[in-house]
Amino acid sequence: MSRPERPRHPRPPRSRTPPRTSSHSPKHEPVHLSADMVEELHATARPGKAEILVQTFSEAAGAFAASDLEEATRLGEQAKHLALRSVAARELLGLTHYRAGRYQEAARELAAFRRLSGSEEQNPVLADCHRALGRPQHALEVCDEIDRRSVSEPVFYEGEIVAAGALADLGRMDEAIARLENLELEPAVAGEQHIRAWYALGDLLERRGRFRQALEWFEAAAEADENATDARERAGLLRQQD
Repeated sequence: MSRPERPRHPRPPRSRTPPRTSSHSPKHEPVHLSADMVEELHATARPGKAEILVQTFSEAAGAFAASDLEEATRLGEQAKHLALRSVAARELLGLTHYRAGRYQEAARELAAFRRLSGSEEQNPVLADCHRALGRPQHALEVCDEIDRRSVSEPVFYEGEIVAAGALADLGRMDEAIARLENLELEPAVAGEQHIRAWYALGDLLERRGRFRQALEWFEAAAEADENATDARERAGLLRQQD
């Protein structure tokens, strides 16, 4: 089962623009930061480095939003070293490494984010890093830490999808299928998390040889959002086997 392709990232309200020096021209439009985020950066910055940290982080977030991962990494590393205990800086740098496929570095930064913040919001991404590094048992443990009451529904679903993938990696296919079947899969209105769960379940069922059931979930995912996955193509291949 494939790993998540849409890692979460800080989406602060557009409420404050960091100051710019007249001689400085960033490659990408800096992200406007919320007052709370600016306060967190100021609180964790090295002495005398608060304003440059805010500017650097804002530009790193802008580069990340523009998918310029090289620039986002460069600026993210600068922000990290200006504030080693900044939750925002470690999270953004971890997600940048993840998008770039640098899973060891991503796991390090996201583990730091989890330790500093106490948040489980990035546990699915952290767990997926462990899967990519060949550590499915560790990935499963990170997913099992997620408290459904403390995270949003999309984060919880993503954690269950990654956990199911880790179980499949361990050869525990029936447990992987059951983990996804325990989710609410028939919502009144399907969100992205439901479509991703349907697709993941279809993938596992196909691998288990339960082709008719896999076809049903692929068709549901394709009908809900034609462009979100390749569910339409996979459904077509399964129909050819009948």
